[in-house]
Amino acid sequence: MIALQKLKPLACAALATLTSTLALSSPALSAELTKFRYALISNPGIWDAAVINAMEHKFFADEGLEVELISPNSPADGLKLVASGGAELATAHSTDVIIARSKDLPVVSIATNHQMGTTGVLVPAESGVKSLKDLEGKNVGVTGIPFNKVMLEHSLKTAGADLSKVNIVTVGFTQMPLLLSKRIDALGDAISWDEPPIYNVQIKKPADDTSTYTYFTFTDYGVPRFYTFGLVGEEEALRKNPDLYRAFLRAWRKGVEWMIANPAEAADGVIKQVPSISKEEGVVALKEIARVSVSPETEANGIGWQDTGVWEKQEKFMLENGLISADIDVSKAVTNDYLK
Repeated sequence: MIALQKLKPLACAALATLTSTLALSSPALSAELTKFRYALISNPGIWDAAVINAMEHKFFADEGLEVELISPNSPADGLKLVASGGAELATAHSTDVIIARSKDLPVVSIATNHQMGTTGVLVPAESGVKSLKDLEGKNVGVTGIPFNKVMLEHSLKTAGADLSKVNIVTVGFTQMPLLLSKRIDALGDAISWDEPPIYNVQIKKPADDTSTYTYFTFTDYGVPRFYTFGLVGEEEALRKNPDLYRAFLRAWRKGVEWMIANPAEAADGVIKQVPSISKEEGVVALKEIARVSVSPETEANGIGWQDTGVWEKQEKFMLENGLISADIDVSKAVTNDYLK
């Protein structure tokens, strides 16, 4: 059974090159299947429900694939594995893809898990905070992920807050205990499908109770829409074997659609492999993940579709805020060709 580290999936730990292979409990697959190595963003979590359940329901096997999951020591390692040929695909955040392209790493996003980023500020309802400006004089804990801090500061300024009066504290991935113990007043880079249900369970409220907290989503405060986790491959490997990647995406899409239709069963599928996940948290998280997995674009083009214009606005935002030092060619960083 796989042990789950209780860390946010975007954690940028010290770079390491070693990876560990994660074996899902499933019947032995036919030797005729083509092996396909897929690097997760970290240790497996509820956000991997589509892939884990697609494996269990043999959606990949039906496409002739035997999928091997790899758990990198850091998100950057997944992209490096793909770039070096150590994995066929990796889960990666759109921000990391743009940064990698700015460093000449030939990685390409071929589908997106989530149609919009929902990173934002979570404040306990009892605090009385009604607007981001009310965070003046408060301690706001952040993980230290640069893109998240930039979004927070941009949103605070848009809301009219004086940044010099907001105490932004980098606390790594210990925000929840600090919030619960009132050593910080707010989570400065929460994710709508992660921290809210965890917070509620910790304070012994129903995981889906939205009355216990106030949530401010950064894209409501001038931050451009952005994609979060995506499926990322390497340019040359994609060109050489397009049918392999199309087969993977067909099965993956079935997994996403099944997860959206069956959140409780999808949570059970993950919990079989990661028993430390709470069923209550998992179901609420998956319902929110299901919500952000669809958009008018997916209605027209199918699950996973990406708008290059969304990437261009994010790249410009990152350039303007010093997260990359020069423009990248977004048309080389993203494609929908393998979804067709």
